[in-house]
Order: sequence, then C-alpha cells, then structure tokens
Amino acid sequence: MQEIKTNKIPVSDENNDNLSLSSLAQSSQAPVLLSVPENLDKSTFSIIPEDTARKYQLVPFAREKDLLSVAMVHPDNSEALNVLRFLAEKEHISIKIFLVTERVFFDIVKQYSGTEIALKEAIVSMKQGNEVINKQDGQRKTTENLQSFQNAPIATLVEVIIQHALEGRSSDIHIEPVEGNFRVRFRIDGVLHTQLILPIEVGRAVLSRIKILANLKIDEKRKPQDGRFRFEQKGEEPIDLRISSLPVIDGEKIVMRVLDKSANSANVEDLGLIGRNKVILEGHVREPNGIILITGPTGSGKTTTLYAFLQSLNQEDKNIVTLEDPVEYYVEGINQSQIKPEIGYTFASGLRSILRQDPNVIMVGEIRDVETAELAIHAALTGHLVFSTLHTNDAVGAIPRLIDMGIESFLLASTLQVVAAQRLVRRICTHCAEPITLTELQEERMQKLFDAVSIADKTAYGLDATQKMIFYKGNGCKECNESGYKGRVALYEVVEIDETIRTIISDKQGNETALYQATIEQGVTTMKQEGIMMALKKVTTLSEVERVTEGKILIDEE
Repeated sequence: MQEIKTNKIPVSDENNDNLSLSSLAQSSQAPVLLSVPENLDKSTFSIIPEDTARKYQLVPFAREKDLLSVAMVHPDNSEALNVLRFLAEKEHISIKIFLVTERVFFDIVKQYSGTEIALKEAIVSMKQGNEVINKQDGQRKTTENLQSFQNAPIATLVEVIIQHALEGRSSDIHIEPVEGNFRVRFRIDGVLHTQLILPIEVGRAVLSRIKILANLKIDEKRKPQDGRFRFEQKGEEPIDLRISSLPVIDGEKIVMRVLDKSANSANVEDLGLIGRNKVILEGHVREPNGIILITGPTGSGKTTTLYAFLQSLNQEDKNIVTLEDPVEYYVEGINQSQIKPEIGYTFASGLRSILRQDPNVIMVGEIRDVETAELAIHAALTGHLVFSTLHTNDAVGAIPRLIDMGIESFLLASTLQVVAAQRLVRRICTHCAEPITLTELQEERMQKLFDAVSIADKTAYGLDATQKMIFYKGNGCKECNESGYKGRVALYEVVEIDETIRTIISDKQGNETALYQATIEQGVTTMKQEGIMMALKKVTTLSEVERVTEGKILIDEE
C-alpha cells in the first residue's frame, strides 16, 4: 500500500477482520491522516458514492488487493461503521480506518472523480440512445433529442463541471468545439486552463442542457443568445451563472460567468489601495458631484472596484441608481437597472430617465458613445456624483479618448475628478515562493523604475530607498495546484484632475504628451511601478506584472 503520513498512534494489524472496526475506533488505534495523500487513488471513489461519503464523512483513498483504506472523521459513528461493515461483507474486502479532520476530509472529497465518472456514464448513455434511434430507422424526433440531453448522465455531467469550477475558484467556464471534440476550460485567477475533453455528441448534449437551464432556444444556433440560471450547491449558498452562446465555425460555444456575490462583496479596504492612490480615491468618492472613471480591459476588476465605492456610499440618505449591462450582482439598498438595447433602453436613454429619479449617485456601467458621455457630464454639472468605466490602456488615455469622441474639452475639464486604471495580477503562492536571480542589467532596470516612485508611496508599502531588488516566483505545490499562484490582487494607477491637468485639457485639447508630463510632476505611481513594489513585498511576481502592464520590464525568471 502507498506510504501514508501518520502520527505515532499505534497501527492495528492490517489483517484484522473487518468486524473489528468498531473496537478499532473505540480504542483509538487508527492511524491519523494529516493531509491529502500525494498519490490519491481516485479509482477507489467508485466504491463509496459521493453522497454516502459526505453523509457519513468517510471516504476511500487507497486500495491494495483486498485491503481498502478509508478516511473517517467520526470513527465512533455506529451508522458509519455499519456502512463499512456492510461494504466489507458485500465486496469481500478488509477495511483499514484512518482518522482525519473535517478539513482533510473535504479536501479529499473535492477530488472525487466526478468528471471522469459522469463523462463515462454520459458516453454510455449517448451510445444507448443512438442505438435506440437507429432501431427506429434513424427517425430523430425533437422529443428524443430533448431526452438525450436532459437525461440523468448529461445533467449530472453539467452539474459536476460547474461544481468543479466553483471548487477551483473559477470565474468563467468555456465549452467550445475544437478539432472534432469539445474542450472545457476554466478561467482561474485570470488564466484559462483546459480541464476536460468531451466527445462531440456529449459536448453538443451538454450545450443543449445548459441552454435549457438558461431558458435559451435550443434549436437556435445561428445567432448569439444570453441568459442566466441559478446553481444550487449542497450545503452552500446558490450561485448565479450568466450564460452566453456564440456561433463559431465548428458549431457553437458557450461561456458561463460565475456570479458569486461573496466574491463581489469587497469593501474599499479590501481593494488593495495603498498610499497616494487610496487617499485620492477615498477623498473623491465623498465629493457631492463630478465624474470618477475606472479604466481597463474586460476582466480587470472594474466592476468590483465600482461596487466597493458604491457600498461605501450606500446609506439611507443617498439615492444610488445604476445602469448596467448586465446586472451581475444584486446589492441591497441600491437601485439597479439593466439596459435592453433591443427595445431602445440604452445607457443614454436610461441615463435620461435616471436624472428624473432624484439620484445622488449614478453608476453607468460603461461609456460607449458620445451621447452617454455627454449625459454623464450633464449629470455631473447638475450636482450628481457619477461613476463609470472606459476601455483605455492607462489612466491618462481616457482624457484624449473622450475628447476624440466629441466631448467639449472645457466641459470635461470642469467635471472630471479622477481617472484610475487598474489590472489584476495573480498572487504568488506563499507556500512555494522562492527568490529568483536577476542579471545585472535587469536589476538596474528594476532599480530605475523603483527609484522613480515617491518616498511617500515607498513608505506606504513598507519599503525604503535602500531596498534590495529581491523578487520571487512560485514553484508550484499542492496548495496552489502546482500553478505557483493563488488568488489575485489589483494594481492601480490614479490620476487626480488638478488645476494643471484641467488647463491642459481645456487649453491644449488634452495633449497626451503634456498630460503624461503633468502626471510625473504630480507624483503618479504607474501600474508597472506599483507592480514592482508588490513583487518586492512578495505579493506577486515580475512576470505577472509584465503580463498585465504595457511594455517589457523583464525577463526570464528561470
């Protein structure tokens, strides 16, 4: 049997009859399993169903011939022991008990081979269904097709895929046709990872099952569709999933966005704002009017940042109204409205209506056109605080972008308060982080960028001017699923619209070169510089900073 890490508790004779299980537990002679075994034998999971394992908190994890190793949380549970006794007699095997904590137990149960088992059952089911159809002279009726992707194996496979995505902290699930199969990928900490390959027929059935759950038209594959449904978890809060289908060359692709309310319940303190960035943003969100813009690409955490600001303002004496596309997270006390362009309810038309709703604070999901931008400026000029987002590479870029859209520069100068750009980088796994070696040239490059940071911001990060350029990487371990990373953190670049910048906007039509020079004089810490400080603090890696910021700063970490 594989080597198991145990403590000094005496181990019973492995040849004891299975009927001695009760006395074995009562005398505390069972060895203790301190962590998930490195060579966990997932094939043993089929011996005890997952529901039974969770109910009695016992799970098999290894087998050698007729000896089955089982981890138990409560070895004195008579019902659980009876289950094992029945199993031993039925399968003609002996059972060895290991004691585990609830944490270790659930860590093992999470690795139940649900996807493999569910996929095998789905394939068998599809083959059986095809045989029945063939016997009926190939007549494929709609009702038969409906049954094929609503049957238990396909439904179970969909549930298992979603459950594994949630347990793996995935933000998106991609199911797409690739080279005669369907590929299932999870986006974890901003990076896509392939998790499963489905046969073409099973993949199509899975897509149809998801479309049914989201109330989409299952026979419509020529144009995109959007929907959502709620996924019920055992013993956990239900999770909403936003569904988007897209026609592609090889068929149809579906992306499921995980809308976890707990993941978006961050307050301003949780955002990771430090030093000057924190002072400026926290100060301006308390202003009675003006525009605060957050810029960055899709998936950079803009929505989370906006919701954190709104939460800080969410009080009884304020009327907060949002326009979103779509409304991803529901926040109690905030009036949230979803635009519907197909019926003429756009950001622009919705903003006109909001201004008649006596708002104090307005959040516009995105400024997409000049009409929306003009209305946002009008709202700010008439005494409202407006939050919105824009897709630009950095904070300064938002200003010429709005002027290019057709906004009068003097109006922009009088209403814009702050522009903040942000990106998300993966956090380094603290369990497997180790220093890396830089070349002399690389170290000089890092030092130059670091020296340009203000003393105040260095101090806020707990760094000083004599800081050594020591950076880290994650080697990969069980804690981070061998990725070297676990979780994400935001990098910010905050530009305050002071009198110098207002003059550049109104007099020089937002000249980009002049704006960049003004931000240097203002002491703006760029996302790249903040990333370097995060890397020095062992929060992330230089390769992550390079991945999400403009320009090459590195560097091979090997």
